[in-house]
Amino acid sequence: MSQEHLFFEMKHHKFELIFNYKDAFDKDLFFEKYVDILDDRDFIIGDISHEKLRLTGFITTKEKNSPRNIANLEDFLLEYCNLGCPFFVIKRIK
Repeated sequence: MSQEHLFFEMKHHKFELIFNYKDAFDKDLFFEKYVDILDDRDFIIGDISHEKLRLTGFITTKEKNSPRNIANLEDFLLEYCNLGCPFFVIKRIK
């Protein structure tokens, strides 16, 4: 079951699940792993490796060389995630 374009709220923030590769997204696990440092990020990437969820925050910026620029998502997935691992992309709705 695809959960893409799922809208939800948490801690007075609104989110949209915009990509869900290999059905990686589990809302309960996302709520459990979410930390306040992600509050100022425009996007949150969740990747699963060794049955563990890791959340990483990304921003929208004009600085193309910034490693946490959402435009560099593909590079992040290739360099920091296991090849072909399940992952999801969540966009913060402002």
